[in-house]
Amino acid sequence: MDVDALIVGGGCAGLSLAVHVVAAARRAGRACPRVTIVEPRSEYQRDRTWCGWRFEAHPFADSVTRRWSQWAVQEGGRRVVRGSTRHPYEHIPADRFYAQAQALLATAPELRLVFGARVTAIAEQGGQVVVETTAGPLRAGLVLDGRPPEAAAAAEASAVAEVDLVQHFVGWEVETAEPCFDPGVVEMMDFAVAQTRGLHFMYVLPFTSTRALVEATYISAGALPLAQYEADIRGDLERRGAREFKVGFREAGQIAMSTRPARPQASPRVLQIGLRGGLAKPSTGYAFAAIQRFSAALAERIVARPGQPLVPPAPRPAAAVAMDRVFLSYLERHPGRGPGLFVDLFERLPPDLLCRFLTDHGSPLDGLRVMACTPLAQMTAEVVRSRARWLRRPAA
Repeated sequence: MDVDALIVGGGCAGLSLAVHVVAAARRAGRACPRVTIVEPRSEYQRDRTWCGWRFEAHPFADSVTRRWSQWAVQEGGRRVVRGSTRHPYEHIPADRFYAQAQALLATAPELRLVFGARVTAIAEQGGQVVVETTAGPLRAGLVLDGRPPEAAAAAEASAVAEVDLVQHFVGWEVETAEPCFDPGVVEMMDFAVAQTRGLHFMYVLPFTSTRALVEATYISAGALPLAQYEADIRGDLERRGAREFKVGFREAGQIAMSTRPARPQASPRVLQIGLRGGLAKPSTGYAFAAIQRFSAALAERIVARPGQPLVPPAPRPAAAVAMDRVFLSYLERHPGRGPGLFVDLFERLPPDLLCRFLTDHGSPLDGLRVMACTPLAQMTAEVVRSRARWLRRPAA
């Protein structure tokens, strides 16, 4: 074998796993496994943003550029501002993350990052996996596949009618000529916008009173033309009093919000990580914290048995998966009630409990308290539908 483990894709999931492998080997006092990361990009640039509520420590604390202890949701004339000092909301720009990850990996000679190579085939052969790349073949004891999910896999034929929504967004980091933002409060979900093209809200990360990341976000069956998101952003800036502004960083993305089951193990020696492995929370799209938890647990297993087949950790808690199925079923059937539902949750739940629920840290009691803040009759019906959908699934 050329390496003990080959990571396909040097994005958030791939780099995080490699960093956790180095840390796990040092904690265990063992030699670091030979790991190669194959990344199709020729270099890293700021191409996205990761945010989320802080619960556990992670290796990328130095990449956090901003923390907020308050956030707001709004529907029409109803605005709710909540907060938590225990679980601040953190902002990590991609360029800071990539730079820190590469610096950490540079301390381990067993780690190699190969740029400009695309994987064309993965085949398990006996006691190893042969990976064909545009830079030549590589043989590994274990492959961790972090490529973007395949559209065909997401839409595979099934006897079960799954929920297949998409969270799609475009964001601009803007500098305004006059103060337009409250730098102490994240505008988490501002539903005071048209709801005619699907569940729609504006998301604003305010860095100063004149600089913010403003995103137009939708939850619906599919993406819209770029011009629509840009019109939404301009309209929101105008509503906030920004007559003049400059646009710097831009980002766009699509995150699957589906009830389809995650399959982190493709074969005994090929595991799927990142969004491909089901690490994004379907009801919210948050993934960074889950990637860190999963990577830490998986790294321990890789270090303990270098190059050997592994059973991966569960991507997410079973109770959280079940709750997400219910919420997605409700949003699909009642999209017009989505804004009110989200604002009700922020208004009625204690902030720390809400943070736990939104990041898969909730207890069974937390789940019951969340359900009690929702329309019980309709939500109970979705529990029944979700359960029936799950029971009709063919065995994996």
